Amino acid sequence: MEIDKLLENLAVISEILKTSSLTNQIDKDPDFGTKVKEFETLVEKVKLQHGDLSMSDEDLHKLLNELYLSIQEMDTYCNLNLQKLNFLENLRPLI
Repeated sequence: MEIDKLLENLAVISEILKTSSLTNQIDKDPDFGTKVKEFETLVEKVKLQHGDLSMSDEDLHKLLNELYLSIQEMDTYCNLNLQKLNFLENLRPLI
């Protein structure tokens, strides 16, 4: 498995989550902040387990699945918030 590549991609996601627009959203919405913290915790676990050759394939699979679910939850949350703005596409200037 390409754990090094995975860690690179996770680092990019972590950096995106630290942008000012998202940190403002995290401050306003504790649920989203909790999801981000859970993601960061899972990333740290992956980093720690990367060098641990004693970790079983089953445990690694479970950890990666948790990470996938965490990303999926944040994606769903962000998509729901974007859908709230869909009405804007129908706005037209008054003439």
